[in-house]
Amino acid sequence: MSAAHRVVITGIGVVSALGTWPGPFFDRVCAAESGVRPLPPMDTTPPISIAAWVDEGIDNDPKTAVHDRVTQLALSAGRRALETANLLDQPDLLRDTGIYLGTGAGPSHTMDQSYHRLYAEQKDRVSPMTLPRGIHNAPASELAIRFGLGGTNNTYAIACASSATAIGEAMRAIRHGYSARLLAGGSEALLTYGVLHAWHALRAVAPPADPVAASCRPFSADRNGLVMGEGSGFLMLESLESAVARGAPILAELVGYGASCDAEHITHPATRGQQVAVAGALADAGLNAEAIDYINAHGTATVAGDAVEAETLRAVFGDRIRAIPVSATKAVHGHLMGAGGAVELAIAVLAIQHNRIPPTANCREPDASLCIDMVPEGARSRPVDTVLSSSFAFGGSNAVLIARRY
Repeated sequence: MSAAHRVVITGIGVVSALGTWPGPFFDRVCAAESGVRPLPPMDTTPPISIAAWVDEGIDNDPKTAVHDRVTQLALSAGRRALETANLLDQPDLLRDTGIYLGTGAGPSHTMDQSYHRLYAEQKDRVSPMTLPRGIHNAPASELAIRFGLGGTNNTYAIACASSATAIGEAMRAIRHGYSARLLAGGSEALLTYGVLHAWHALRAVAPPADPVAASCRPFSADRNGLVMGEGSGFLMLESLESAVARGAPILAELVGYGASCDAEHITHPATRGQQVAVAGALADAGLNAEAIDYINAHGTATVAGDAVEAETLRAVFGDRIRAIPVSATKAVHGHLMGAGGAVELAIAVLAIQHNRIPPTANCREPDASLCIDMVPEGARSRPVDTVLSSSFAFGGSNAVLIARRY
């Protein structure tokens, strides 16, 4: 086998309830501004009334508007990543660029609308575009069509680990020479009547707090559930050789990826499987616990999930974990499910760029039993060279990524 290629990040694009990147997104995360608010009215009132939903940043053009919302988000965030990587005006390079995309549920709006038409309205047909819009690989395919991305086009559906897995597998593909450039990330748009009912039935969602913006409280002793969100995030990955040859901006180097399965329970996390993924990412990067400056945790604000994750971190990092800032940014951008890993890795990379560690918002009663530094007091300005981001999914799938300053 030929020598492995180093993999660097040359572009980032985010569309979220906190705005976009490039844009105010990272500043709002660091300021603990919350995107959680009441959902806009629907034809029928769902049992969940709050979420972190997107109201700005979706590209305003007719070619985007015809697609499912998950594809609209992907097109808008993907364009931003290509733009920040200085690739939008490089058609020859784009033809050799691929896409690795993660989405937990895919085009939920298309399917929900079709079921409503058939079962509620008693219609005998649906739009002929239902299948083309409703397939899981529609966002990745439409990205390829829109921007002329002719390389490998893969879609991963692994619940909350979808986009982290997509990024990790893209890193491997570049590292081993299968691709020179891959747009990697994810998109999710789950805020439909049917999906909201499904999550409500699971009893894992936090009720509205007072104020509503503080409803999601990761690592807080009074945490009582996650808050759903929607959004999209992409990182432009490429070999170091490719980036240097074209004079691309290098934001960070992606150095570690660990993946595992708990193989224990469909919804309840298990520390054993999580430890395998975290330790695997460190080993892949050739790093020890001392090297990590910041952890963007999965941190969903469920009672069991946060406790298991903290146990995992204590087991892998030992006493060192007390000196590593660990924040859960889902408190402000919501649980983006399949897109969460990409958006949270983007936050971690931006922490390197800005030497600024985001806080865990709404952590008004830090849970002392977790024994981690959850950054409850606000953002911290300090040197950040190496970061870890974790994604732990239903089904027991785990994906952990490590990036460092280039």
